[in-house]
Amino acid sequence: MERDIVALTISIVLMIILVRFRLDLGIAMLLGAVSMALVSGRAIGWTGLEVWRAVIAKDSLLLFGRIATILMLGAFAGRLGYLDHVVSGLKRLIRDNRIVVALVPAFGGLLPMPGGTMLTAPMVENALKSTDVGPEDRFFIAYWFRHVWEYVWPLYPAIILAAAIIDRPVADIARVTYPLTLAAIASGILLVLRRTPAGRNETSPKERKGAGLALAKGSLPFVVVIVGALVFKFEVILVVLVVVSLLAVFEKADLSDVLASLRKGTEFQIITLVFGVSAYKHLLIATGIREAVPEFLMQIQVPELLVIIAVPMLIGLVTGVTAAFVAVTFPLLMPIIMRGGGIDMELVMLAFGSGFVGCLLSPVHLCLVLSREYFGASFGGIYRLLIPATLAIMAVAVAIVLL
Repeated sequence: MERDIVALTISIVLMIILVRFRLDLGIAMLLGAVSMALVSGRAIGWTGLEVWRAVIAKDSLLLFGRIATILMLGAFAGRLGYLDHVVSGLKRLIRDNRIVVALVPAFGGLLPMPGGTMLTAPMVENALKSTDVGPEDRFFIAYWFRHVWEYVWPLYPAIILAAAIIDRPVADIARVTYPLTLAAIASGILLVLRRTPAGRNETSPKERKGAGLALAKGSLPFVVVIVGALVFKFEVILVVLVVVSLLAVFEKADLSDVLASLRKGTEFQIITLVFGVSAYKHLLIATGIREAVPEFLMQIQVPELLVIIAVPMLIGLVTGVTAAFVAVTFPLLMPIIMRGGGIDMELVMLAFGSGFVGCLLSPVHLCLVLSREYFGASFGGIYRLLIPATLAIMAVAVAIVLL
């Protein structure tokens, strides 16, 4: 087990060094995954075969397809002016532009999908294009407010999985985790949004008259995607392709706009990133290292409360996937969160909150990586904002348990 922990540590350090020297993050993750497997004692042939399996796996290809089509839709809607309609409609209805730029990603956050921040990142960029707001603040607004609902929104896989493991309704979890959503909104407002010089929207009653129609028109492609994926359970890729096709027909779009949007979703950095993340996550499972982390912490007799915080957070930090920290850690934590013959829901809240905080801080979280690259923000700059914001959430979670 110790060797697995060493292998994991070396892979993380290697990725940090490679990214520091400006190597493409997807390639750095691929090299980190290979080093992790080799240090853990796996043969080169086995490692190469597992990497190939990860790349051609159905989940990896679907992930790439979903991200590519989402990016394509965002680019295409932007070229056709739909994003301008959304932002202008909100600006004509709401005077404080800070509220506008927070509502846009929050709206997109109702649609659970990998890399979903990129659905609304262009809208945030559009809303702030005439301001001097820096790239790190732009990133934070788009990324942070996208994720404020994941503690309670019943359509996210992680909360559904958690409810199944503890054998309680999703509503029971939402009833104890809602303070974390409130804390996320409050910390985002107080730490960044409050001081963001986003400007005010001065509009006359005449200008506000058509705001609702502009907002409805600009939102329509994204509403169709959300309804098709969430309500009717259609595959996101198919829904997005249908929406793009209809937009192209009704707007009589040039072929150059379609091809330019397609290139946006299939850039080299997107391809390497998706398959680098897929290879790393696959090798974490194939080598057994993912399970070694919580076992190691328990073996060295870490206090129970610290285990409930640290184990989900570490798995969330390593994988960047909410369902992963729930699936791996909640069964291990069951003996701890059982109190008096029943489930201590406050401890469930603490485990869920700490795991999600780990995901929010994870350098392999697709939303973080994609939106950081989109806004051109630095890693140091975004973590200077994310760390205090996530500490506020953890402070609320721990206070609820202890008080």
